[in-house]
Amino acid sequence: MSSIIKFSLTILVSMVAGAVAMHLWNSEFKSTDNNLAADSNEPLYWVAPMDPNYRRDKPGKSPMGMDLVPVFAEDNSSAGDANGVVEIAPHVVNNLGVRTAEAEVRNLSTTISTVGYVQYDENKLIHIHPRVAGWIEDLYVRAEGDPVRKGQALYTLYSPELVNAQEEILIAQRLQDKALLNSSKQRLLALQISDDFISKLLKSGQVKQAVPFYATQDGIVDELEVRDGFY
Repeated sequence: MSSIIKFSLTILVSMVAGAVAMHLWNSEFKSTDNNLAADSNEPLYWVAPMDPNYRRDKPGKSPMGMDLVPVFAEDNSSAGDANGVVEIAPHVVNNLGVRTAEAEVRNLSTTISTVGYVQYDENKLIHIHPRVAGWIEDLYVRAEGDPVRKGQALYTLYSPELVNAQEEILIAQRLQDKALLNSSKQRLLALQISDDFISKLLKSGQVKQAVPFYATQDGIVDELEVRDGFY
């Protein structure tokens, strides 16, 4: 009877010791799992969003002034070593407003919005004015900004000097004095009288009291400082 009691006590003590050991082992195992899980949720390091080679052991800013991105164990293991693969964290994509498109071969064009000023080509600016004193009879250009074409009449001018120059060339024509005729023509040309006007004058034989002046090129009127009747 005594042997049976001792044997039973031995079994009971062994069972209690085994239960305690099992409990301690399970607690240690769970603690290890929890530590591993906690470690897996901790970033391994931080990298620059645009340069994965720029690594730091704590949060901060990249050389481009962007927040560093944490890299976790699962990210690091799945990233692989594939060449040519660019990966950006989703929240960085959202912050940067990244847009993607299918790769294709095409011409690249860029639209630039800016402020500019339109100026005249100073190499083509001309100033039209008579070389004799007189009065504006008819002004055909009415306002600054008006477009004009080459050969367009701008105004007519009455000038006693121009009347005398016309009479002189007509006298030379009647006298058939070639030297006087040529010098009279050169005088009119020097006064900016056109060849066409001189030809019509010699053909008609009539002096024009109001002589027209024409635009010598296409352009825009920038300044208009005369009106009908101005001297």
